[in-house]
Amino acid sequence: MTDQSDQAQTESTGTGGFGSKLRKLGQAIARNPIRAVQIVFFALIAIIILQNLETTSIDVLFWSFGALPKLVLIFISMIVGALAWELVRRLKG
Repeated sequence: MTDQSDQAQTESTGTGGFGSKLRKLGQAIARNPIRAVQIVFFALIAIIILQNLETTSIDVLFWSFGALPKLVLIFISMIVGALAWELVRRLKG
């Protein structure tokens, strides 16, 4: 009977178990919110990389780019888009 009352007291005061670990995690996030966002961001990047490792081919007019990972194609399209954006920005300004 005393074991159950000790356990109930520990849970109510939050001195041990999952609640304590969750509280420490919350404090760490409160101290370093940017670090928490960076960890989530890099985890999402890792998921995207792992999902896009399969190879694919692309045909543009008479050019054929074959056996490239989807990730490489996504990266190339991002760079081309950024360069186009910068070109338009410089021409307007």
